[in-house]
Amino acid sequence: MTNRILIVDDQPGIRMLLGEIMKGEGYEIFSAKTGKQACEIMETEHPDLTIMDYHLPVMDGKEVLSYFNEKGFHNPVLIITGSSEESIIEHTRYPFVREIISKPFDIHKMREMVTNILVRS
Repeated sequence: MTNRILIVDDQPGIRMLLGEIMKGEGYEIFSAKTGKQACEIMETEHPDLTIMDYHLPVMDGKEVLSYFNEKGFHNPVLIITGSSEESIIEHTRYPFVREIISKPFDIHKMREMVTNILVRS
């Protein structure tokens, strides 16, 4: 069965880049540009992993993580952020948040992290 990944970022270039790379690895991809869209997709598609920017329009990362937790969506989440890890860490202390990665990120390292997280899940 193919693993399913939700990519959430308000920057279309990042969504497209991550989507193409993860598709190339054989994953099924869903994408959202807002936190609200991410929550809607999570409700219907139940992806195996979410790669999510922390600073999002409509609902920010803190609100999305809280929503995931309240609804019992505890599949792994990888946070990508342009902020320092220290500035968001207190809002991301959910057991399903596996990594916080700073932008710009190394795509090879991202691919390796995704594979490792999905293998362990």
